[in-house]
Amino acid sequence: MSQPDKRALLAEGLALGEEDAALHARLVGAGISAASAKYEIDRLGKDPMAAMLRRQGARMAKQGWLLANQQRLAFEADGGFALDTLNRPDADFFYRHYYEANRPAKLTGIVDHWSALRRWSLDHFAAVAGDAAVEAQVERERDPDYELAKDDHRRLIRFGELVDWLRKDEPSNDIYLTAYNSGTNAAALGPLWDDLAPIDLLDARGPRDGFFWLGPKGTLTPWHHDLTNNLLVQVMGRKRVRMAPPWAFARMRNSRHCFSDWGNDALPAGPGDETTPPVLETVLGPGEGIFLPVGWWHQVEALDLSASMSFTSFRRPNAHVEDYASWGVL
Repeated sequence: MSQPDKRALLAEGLALGEEDAALHARLVGAGISAASAKYEIDRLGKDPMAAMLRRQGARMAKQGWLLANQQRLAFEADGGFALDTLNRPDADFFYRHYYEANRPAKLTGIVDHWSALRRWSLDHFAAVAGDAAVEAQVERERDPDYELAKDDHRRLIRFGELVDWLRKDEPSNDIYLTAYNSGTNAAALGPLWDDLAPIDLLDARGPRDGFFWLGPKGTLTPWHHDLTNNLLVQVMGRKRVRMAPPWAFARMRNSRHCFSDWGNDALPAGPGDETTPPVLETVLGPGEGIFLPVGWWHQVEALDLSASMSFTSFRRPNAHVEDYASWGVL
């Protein structure tokens, strides 16, 4: 039997903020003799790396306390931990109480003026852009990490071929036009933007603002958080959106970039427990939107053939990806 890695055991304990007695018990519990465990712990007093780990453990404990207070305040609020629905919200009210407060909200009445709500259909897509070459995410079902490995799934296809395939109305997570493909698709599908109009809550950036999403029933974006604030607007079909707050970070099993190891798991709506996060859930229908604040975890599932638009052009700086990189977490 191989000898336990004493240094790894000590590093793990120090990162968790354990004192000497707990570190000693950790080593002995792993099969190391009491005398050897005492020797290793005595050495820690002269180890600058151990001192740094102790300081880092204390910082993490402080952060844990702060996040726990945010959870307590969220559950003690009027109405408890819940998702508000705002109908035609005033922009100043929205920014003060939701955008700047990093608080999600379901939004209604914000795109009632879009002709897309009346015009968008598979027939319309084929008529105005059927011959366009578009980029899509394909063969997603063969890869458990399809979202993390998005570049491996990029393919150019004729939009009309995709439309014909979607007419079969078969549930699938294998092909999806997503925001990640918009660099190609915003130009190729330009006529569809003619069916949109500015949204009062946003800072209009031009005729091709926003990101187009199209896929069959069953497309599933796994648990992750974005590096920007986002507004998702449903145009065709329905999508189920599940959300978990940033202060539940420790329960979100974040081990890679901005993705959660919960993946495609349908975490239940409710307050959560010691191992699962609190979750808010809603279903978006045509003409409804949802504000997804930066850092909020979410999972999005198409319940029908679905077309959506998403936007990041808020009236505030929204380039948080630069901050993310500066913290060394990319």
